Amino acid sequence: MKISKKLSLIFCGVLLIACSKAPTATLDINTTENFDFGWKFFAGEIANSENFDFDDGNWRDVNLPHDWSIEGNFSKNNPSFSRGGWLPTGKVAYRKKFVIPDTDKGKRIVIAFDGAYRNSEVYINGHLLGKRPFGYIAFHYDLTKHVNFGKENIVSVKLDNSNQPGSRWYTGTGIYRHVKLIKTNQVYIPIWGNYIIANNVVDNEALIEIETTINNDFNKDKDVQISLSVINPKGEKITEKLVNQGIKANQAEVVKTSIKITNPELWDVNSPRLYTVKTDIIVEGKIVYTQNKKTGIRTLEFNSNTGFAINGKTIKLKGVCLHHDGGPLGAAIGRRTAERQLEKLKEMGCNAVRMAHNPFSEEFMDVCDEMGMLVMNEAFDEWERPKSPTTVQDGKKVKLQVYKYAHHFKKWADRDLTDFILRDRNHPSVIMWSIGNEIDQMRDPEGAPIGKRLANIVHRLDYRPVTNGVHGYGNPKRPNQEAAATSDIYGYNYIKEPRLIKERTSFPNVKAVFTEHQSAQMYYPRSTYLYGKAKDEWWKNLNYKHNDAYNWVENSRGFLGKDGMEAWRLVKTNPYVMGEFIWTGWDYLGEVIPYGWPARSSSFGVIDLAGFPKDGYYFYQSQWSDKPMVHIFPHWNLEGMEGKQVTVYGYTNGDEVELFQDGKSLGKQTNAIEGVEYQSWNVVYKPGELRAVSYKNGKVIAEKIVRTAGVASKIKMETRRTEMLANGQDLIYVECTIQDKDGNEVPTANNLLKFKIEGSATIAGVGNGNNMGLEPFKANKRSAFNGKCLAIIKSTKKAGNIKLTVSANGLESSTINLIVK
Repeated sequence: MKISKKLSLIFCGVLLIACSKAPTATLDINTTENFDFGWKFFAGEIANSENFDFDDGNWRDVNLPHDWSIEGNFSKNNPSFSRGGWLPTGKVAYRKKFVIPDTDKGKRIVIAFDGAYRNSEVYINGHLLGKRPFGYIAFHYDLTKHVNFGKENIVSVKLDNSNQPGSRWYTGTGIYRHVKLIKTNQVYIPIWGNYIIANNVVDNEALIEIETTINNDFNKDKDVQISLSVINPKGEKITEKLVNQGIKANQAEVVKTSIKITNPELWDVNSPRLYTVKTDIIVEGKIVYTQNKKTGIRTLEFNSNTGFAINGKTIKLKGVCLHHDGGPLGAAIGRRTAERQLEKLKEMGCNAVRMAHNPFSEEFMDVCDEMGMLVMNEAFDEWERPKSPTTVQDGKKVKLQVYKYAHHFKKWADRDLTDFILRDRNHPSVIMWSIGNEIDQMRDPEGAPIGKRLANIVHRLDYRPVTNGVHGYGNPKRPNQEAAATSDIYGYNYIKEPRLIKERTSFPNVKAVFTEHQSAQMYYPRSTYLYGKAKDEWWKNLNYKHNDAYNWVENSRGFLGKDGMEAWRLVKTNPYVMGEFIWTGWDYLGEVIPYGWPARSSSFGVIDLAGFPKDGYYFYQSQWSDKPMVHIFPHWNLEGMEGKQVTVYGYTNGDEVELFQDGKSLGKQTNAIEGVEYQSWNVVYKPGELRAVSYKNGKVIAEKIVRTAGVASKIKMETRRTEMLANGQDLIYVECTIQDKDGNEVPTANNLLKFKIEGSATIAGVGNGNNMGLEPFKANKRSAFNGKCLAIIKSTKKAGNIKLTVSANGLESSTINLIVK
């Protein structure tokens, strides 16, 4: 048979590829080491600590992530003031000794920080590597030129968080996120240098676009091959592609590639399927660098009439705003803290979070990807003008300027925003970028060029839209229109219906989202129900001289956050509004308004600082979740209210709910599921039992029983997991509930609980959800608050069994067995 010359060449080319030797991997291609352990720490200003021969023998041993502020005592004299949670701040320093072996000569050595608060200066062997004032931004430095290979090296970090009040909320002080040491070949992909776009799916075919930056630090040109493999969620390699590229000496090249995937498994909020893109760089037949990056294939759509859609399905953003702290752990949170937060939020029906008002940790973003949580990723709370937020001093509203980022904005904002986008743009969970929150400059023409500049940075680096939470927030002056138009999506904070209607009438074609709105939650701490003399006594104990705080609390919410309910009604009934982000999902440290001292954390959240849901949580569950539920409140231990009328409230996602008192029906109430409703009954209080029964189409779908509890007798311990990793960083959250002898929760119990741990773990923190509790978080004991308490258990690097015992005077002790493996 005669073979054409052209076909012959193709055949020979295929044969050559088939017969050529597969690339081999070099030893230790590239490594990323956990650099969190073995640091020395000093609190205070100290000279020359960056010097190699500085004596740090009397410094404290710490591991990272580390937040020094959370270790301190609450005090009215701390300059962080109420906005910073009354905790200490100041200047601190860290040092770490390490050795890079001689065998690593010729490699590139990089240190990467995911965040250090704030005004960081980083040194290696006395050489200043750089400074970053923004405490929430990730940054990295090349150590190679200054490393003593085969000998001891010293990394030194100085932080300055002394200019106070330094924020509108608690920030923490220290290297409060992970640090990594990265070793690579001199041909490599730089940090954040692999950009994966997986937002194009048509007719069951996905197009993954990849932009790979490759650096060549050698003094001679290099011919490289880039091998790209796609691994599906089951761990199977489904396709690969090979690209050739020449790179000049000491230069970088961006290689653009596209790969098609048939019948892709899509990422969404209910099934967050993740693919892996594996990139190998091959030089002279050897793999010199390899990288695995997760991605999720999905399509995002934003429409001025129908709102938001993912994978062609229109959904509402049922979102919450979050601050970055983890309650008793302060700012030094890890993976398990993020997982627990998102688990509880998803059980509420939440599908989106807004990172308020700064970049979160990379670890938190990873968890959002894995759990299917949509993210509004936010960069800044201030531009060039500093803020003077409201505080409450002795019961009176007082403005107080904070010294956070405004004085750095002109010099650093473009670089910080760029690094922020580069770090996070591969996360499928990110659906939009927020460049600001309640920026007063947006009300004037000067905001337009700044907003345009920032938006252009985002658009140059990524395909997702820009928003800015600047409409509303109680200010009668709307944003300058030229400034507002710099955003792709208009962000509305605390907007009311008349103004929303006016906005829609004036600008009918804009895309809109409620970037922030009140939650359906009262301002009192969890399970605090005050009537008559009890309310008077509660306020009397606060001993405020002025009435602003009292009026703020009593006149705005009562036991219901009706403004929060109204906000959800506006979202639900206006198709063009993409959704909302309530303030907030969890309580957080600082920003204690509407209170002052002794409050040291917020009370806006639908989950308290220890992670216990409040009543407002169940309102959103009734609106956002399909899982049958019913909830009633208050609790039924209302001593002093005997014979008096009490309003009992209910939330359900059934179409009817019936309340029984001691077995007697008090009547059914309808629940218009398409609306935004709650139920209420006027009930004469007497100790006994309330039972709420929810119906759908006449059938019982859920039931909730609340009984008057007797004397506190025992402690129930519960965890979501009983095993953790022996990595020195994993956590188990142990939730404690005080019960009577019959197992009923005692909702007024405040017993002092003591924790004893045996085995290879430590107590990382304790809490109870009381926003006015001034007991330290770093302790082995804690008073319960309204029947509940929390202990956070941290693993060591040693595997083994753990036994945790909790005890209290007059109560039966309780024990739980855990495992570190």
